[in-house]
Amino acid sequence: MRLINEDTVMEIIERVTNEAVEKKQPKYLIQSRIIAEIAGLPTIEAEPVKHGRWIDNGICDSMLSACSICGYSCGAYSFNYCPNCGARMDGDSE
Repeated sequence: MRLINEDTVMEIIERVTNEAVEKKQPKYLIQSRIIAEIAGLPTIEAEPVKHGRWIDNGICDSMLSACSICGYSCGAYSFNYCPNCGARMDGDSE
């Protein structure tokens, strides 16, 4: 998935449309200019956010817990994310 800045896209659409209206350009020129400008915007590669939770490992008196996504064991329920797989510890995704 590639992400772009929505505010920049909206600015491009507004600017190109306003310029085209002032110059009385045909619709097909507006669309091609908008598409060309949006295609030239910088993007970032992104992955969907993984959601998990810390699971008690079941070992008596153990301070270890495991990530519900990757199984990584660590001793801190206070982490908001898994240091191994990066899952956000806000509950399993439904």
